[in-house]
Amino acid sequence: MLLNSFFYITREDADVSGCPIVSIRLNPEHAIYKAHFPGKPITPGVCQIQIVTEILSIRLGADAELTDIKSVKYMAVIAPDEVTELTVRFQKMERNANSCKVIVVFEKEEQIFSKMSMTYRVN
Repeated sequence: MLLNSFFYITREDADVSGCPIVSIRLNPEHAIYKAHFPGKPITPGVCQIQIVTEILSIRLGADAELTDIKSVKYMAVIAPDEVTELTVRFQKMERNANSCKVIVVFEKEEQIFSKMSMTYRVN
């Protein structure tokens, strides 16, 4: 788990359709940043996907297991020495009996860092 070590939830909200809007703070001192990359750290894409997974699990109150990635687009680097506060905005969240499809963006104000479309099995 990355929650409460790599990132912290600072605020939780929802849009009018009930989709989560979660403010997070990254920990620039985390060991992952020492390896990715020394002297010029950036937030790994796999960590961004794991952040979505953990937030979704909390929101659903059940384990969410990634089963499919339809698309992931990284539009800008998230450098923890420059950007520590972000919003993880679920633009779409469709829950069925055992699955959940999401479209999520990582953003700060007008800047979009990444956009993801993924499917999860919900246990």
